[in-house]
Amino acid sequence: MDFERINGPDGLEIGAPTDESYRTCTECDGDCEPDPAAGADGFGVRIAWICPQHGLQTIVDPFENLR
Repeated sequence: MDFERINGPDGLEIGAPTDESYRTCTECDGDCEPDPAAGADGFGVRIAWICPQHGLQTIVDPFENLR
């Protein structure tokens, strides 16, 4: 997945995927809702994208390509 660097809150630089396929359900092609609370201890920040009908679709680390 390719990322572009954007300025986030409080001047924090984050990575945003350049295409939006990560937020589309693979079963119904519907829009998924972000759930930033889906991270796990010891794994940093993760944003889960969840389809209301089909569940978890993608997990994105917005800092993955900024290290």
